[in-house]
Amino acid sequence: MTRPWLSGLSFPRHHHLHSPCQPTTSLKMTTLLSFGSNGSGQLGLSHQEDVSSPSLVFPPHPSSTLPSSVAQIAAGGNHTLLLLTNNQVLYSGDSHNNNKITPTFTPPPLPTPPPTPIRSISATWSASHIATPSQIWVHGHGTKGELALGSGITSATSFQPIPNFPPSNTTIVSISASMSHAVAVLNNGQVYGWGAGRKGQLGPEPSPTVSSPRLVSCPFPVVKALCGKEFTLLLGPPQTGEFLVLGSDKFGVKSNAPSDLKGWKDAGASWGSVILLKEDGSLISWGRDDHQQLAPSDIGPVEKIAVGSEHALALTRDGKVLAWGWGEHGNCGSLQENNKERANVIQIPDEYNLEDQEVTALGAGCATSWIAFEKRR
Repeated sequence: MTRPWLSGLSFPRHHHLHSPCQPTTSLKMTTLLSFGSNGSGQLGLSHQEDVSSPSLVFPPHPSSTLPSSVAQIAAGGNHTLLLLTNNQVLYSGDSHNNNKITPTFTPPPLPTPPPTPIRSISATWSASHIATPSQIWVHGHGTKGELALGSGITSATSFQPIPNFPPSNTTIVSISASMSHAVAVLNNGQVYGWGAGRKGQLGPEPSPTVSSPRLVSCPFPVVKALCGKEFTLLLGPPQTGEFLVLGSDKFGVKSNAPSDLKGWKDAGASWGSVILLKEDGSLISWGRDDHQQLAPSDIGPVEKIAVGSEHALALTRDGKVLAWGWGEHGNCGSLQENNKERANVIQIPDEYNLEDQEVTALGAGCATSWIAFEKRR
């Protein structure tokens, strides 16, 4: 039997997928479930088969847990990074090293001692980024400058630091990436980007390859940046509502944007659309909708969102986890042919015995979905 997951009444704001990661001294035990595309073992389920029902990331023991809270989930085309609040990073899927597949979460090839404190992680299709306040470490492959290691460097089999970045007297706040470009937000409100820039997603000087971090001009201080497949969204503080969309206007991602975004709480970009969560729990979305990627209008107040390549998840304030968009790999749960609702209620198997736990984090990647639970307080 399965049932809609009811997560309880408290939703700790510090368990936020896009928040900076800070070390924790208290021991937290987190149960993580995943579902969706898994051809390279990117779900961390010890196999390589797609699944449409949320499945325990560390089987076969139902009591298996992570040693800390989930701070962020970053997913590439066939790999996944987990950032935990104890500063640990775990990796699953295509290792981008001699075609090796790692279908369970293990530590990636970080330097010794590992970077600390880790503030943010991101992933392009086949590269990974790990950011501390003073450095960004990169790993994987990219022919369009995704590694930012300099002209002609397209592969790194272990994590390497991006040279000469960030600029003096600045620190890195966060990093975001999509198919083939990435951007980093600094503490002074500036943004730097690298990777594919042919559509102008890295500023007004289009370039097919940007192989080292380049300043992205913006008329206001940026506090958050998002990457779509061929666009970049820069957000100012929620109280001002300022924003700037750079790059392609495919699917109206620029021309159909609202006039301002005041009161935003969180935001995510798919390959061709944007979904924004406001402080009052409402959702705003625009862009591609040929597979119902945009947010439903009738799901009630929302507490958390996660946006993947062509789908999204939401945790409603009444405790349901919903999914919508392109779900052909099971990443929107088990879809019923006669289901007329735009959003699918995700069913959590009873066997996991999570009645005393609440949802603390959501994640969405390239047709992959994630739900993290902790014991209610």
